[in-house]
Formats: sequence, structure tokens, C-alpha cells
Amino acid sequence: MVAVVHCRAQIGSFFVLKAVIFSGLQNSPIVKALVIALLGAVLFSGCAYVEEDLSNDPLEEVNRSIFDLNNELDNSVFEPVAQAYVENVPDTVRFAVNNFVKFLKTPVTFVNNVLQGNVDGAGNTLSRFLVNGITGFAGMADVAADSGVHHVKEDFGQTLAVWGLGEGPYIMMPILGPTNVRDGIGKFVDSFFDPFSTVVNEPAVDWSRRVLAGVDTRAELLDVLDDLERTSLDYYAAIRSLYRQRRSDEITNGEGDAPLPVPNISFDGEDEKRDNRQSN
Repeated sequence: MVAVVHCRAQIGSFFVLKAVIFSGLQNSPIVKALVIALLGAVLFSGCAYVEEDLSNDPLEEVNRSIFDLNNELDNSVFEPVAQAYVENVPDTVRFAVNNFVKFLKTPVTFVNNVLQGNVDGAGNTLSRFLVNGITGFAGMADVAADSGVHHVKEDFGQTLAVWGLGEGPYIMMPILGPTNVRDGIGKFVDSFFDPFSTVVNEPAVDWSRRVLAGVDTRAELLDVLDDLERTSLDYYAAIRSLYRQRRSDEITNGEGDAPLPVPNISFDGEDEKRDNRQSN
């Protein structure tokens, strides 16, 4: 019981620290360094024991409550919006939006390729950025993929995993969906690798981009989530399992022991690695 209370305290600290992102102080180098150091302390703290739990979900009761709220919000808002988007926006436009969203994430992928020591991945990412930026109408056409250079997303959560850090406990975030402590830290650090947010420091533009990416991702998941909810005895457990399998698949670049390609079930990525493997 004491261990669980201690772990919940650590997770509470994690959420408090994440709030700094919205405080307006994120442009201070001192604040950045302090927050990243404190978040690292959370990761290395007493929550390490949860790795022994196969579900890695010491906060399951709280997570299920948040999941239920997320699901209600999804059914009433996000899914109808995504459905309307698919039904009313031509395929060519949706493909262009999807390509543009991936193009904007290219600098983050490149930095994480470098941090992971993945020279080939960094070269491919840089090549994609230049080719699609120059000949692909600012990334709206994926010319590089047509030449065999496919998009493979990398993030700092994956980088931390490559460096040997454990995932930490599973967390269900309001609206944003499933994550864990390591991936939460990764998202925070990635926000500083994103030159778009730094150069275009306008909240309206930044949130418009996030909404566009969210609608695009939810539209891609319409069939996946509908099928999963319909066929699962425990929808929450199925989402948790798929999320953890998906992240393991991304960390190993598709070379793990997953028996089947694993669909992405969070709102911050695509199925690039699966598509890349299937095309080879």
C-alpha cells in the first residue's frame, strides 16, 4: 500500500511538472533545464517496481475513470468530427493534410535519429525533408516515399528507451489518451525540438496545427477503434495492450516480437513503420 501511495505521489509530481508547458515559461533555458531534470528524477524514482506488473498499470482505477470520460468525449465530439471530415473532404486533400502533418514533425524525428546514433535514419529523414519541402509543395506531396524513402517517426520517448530507460507506469491522459512516464517526458522534450513552435510563436497557429493533426489521426483510426471496441471484452485493457505493443514496435523499428503489425491507438502519430515494413 505504501508503495502504491508513493507511486501515485510521483505521478502527481509528473502532472504538475507537465503543467509548466502551458505556463508561458517554457522559453526560459533555466526553466527548461530544471523541468527536464525534475522529470528525469520522476522517472528514476520509486515507480520502477511497476515494471514487474505485466499490465504496468498501478493507477488502473484512476486510469479507467479517465478512459471512460475520454471515450464519452470521443463518441460525442471527436469521432463525429472525424467521420464528417472523411465523408466531406476529398481523399486528395486528406492525403495532403496527412503528408503535411508528417512533414512538420520531420525536424523532431531528425534530432531523435541523431540522439539515438541512427546515422542512416538521420540521413533518410534529412533527405525526405529536403525532397518533400522543395518538390513536394512544402510536404503536402510525399515525393520521397514514391522514391522508396519512407517516413519513420522517432520521438524522445523512443530515444530514452534506446538509452535504456524503462517506460514507467501506464497513464491515461485526459483527451490525449494513453502514455507512460517515459513517453510523457519525451513529448515534453520534443516540444523544444520543434522549430515550428519556436519560430511561429502564436498560440492560435500552434493550436490550429494540433487540432488539424488530431482530426487527421482520429480519421485514420475510425475503423481500427470501432472494430476494437466491438470485438473486445475489455476495451480499456485492449487499448492498454495495443499501446504498449505499439510503442515496443516503434522502439525496435519493427524488429520486435509482435506477431502482427500493431495499429497506432494514440493521437500523436501514424503507422509509418508498419507501412514501411509492408512495402518492403
